[in-house]
Amino acid sequence: MKTDLSAASEDVLREALIANAMKPIAAELRLCDLSSLARHILSNEDANLTDLLESSSELHFKPDTLTYAGTSSIDLNWNGDVTVCLHMKFANNGVNVIFHLFLLSLNSAIDVKFISFEQPCEDAHENTKQLEAALSDACVSR
Repeated sequence: MKTDLSAASEDVLREALIANAMKPIAAELRLCDLSSLARHILSNEDANLTDLLESSSELHFKPDTLTYAGTSSIDLNWNGDVTVCLHMKFANNGVNVIFHLFLLSLNSAIDVKFISFEQPCEDAHENTKQLEAALSDACVSR
């Protein structure tokens, strides 16, 4: 049972590391009107979304370490709230992460879908350290 708890806490820690690294990108993207982002998604304007994400991340991440995974979705509800979900990929130093970045009018969130390590360790905490090092190395502004 302790192993399950340990693995779950490593998952939470990894998600927190990614969320923290994504804060400046999400803040930049939220400067865009969410309905404008929704129109790009509805019109299948992947090139526009890619350009927007590249320009939002260029001051924070090294080139090609954070990319648009090519799919996205929107959630429109009756009270007028818009949630944009961008599928993203992070890749650096043998660590690959697929995650969803949710943009809402006042905040953002992430949902990690998949993490892989080219050289995984049996110790989950060591893998988390690999992720932390890959994120730190990819960041331009730190």
